[in-house]
Amino acid sequence: MAKPYYKKPKFELYLADSLELLKKFKDNSVDMIFADPPYFLSSGTFTCQNGRMVSVKKGDWDMSNGIKKDFDLHF
Repeated sequence: MAKPYYKKPKFELYLADSLELLKKFKDNSVDMIFADPPYFLSSGTFTCQNGRMVSVKKGDWDMSNGIKKDFDLHF
């Protein structure tokens, strides 16, 4: 089992791939999950921000894998 990134009584925060981490928990042992999934907003192109051209690519993890695969990840 992964070690919590931060821990308090009745609260644990993990920095991990949530899909892999959840496989390690016992059934009915979690009250809430807060995850920050990729939203696939990166397009690999550029936009104008404050008068400067900036990359819209946040990382490979935020690039679309196609509509079906993107949808399957969230549901």
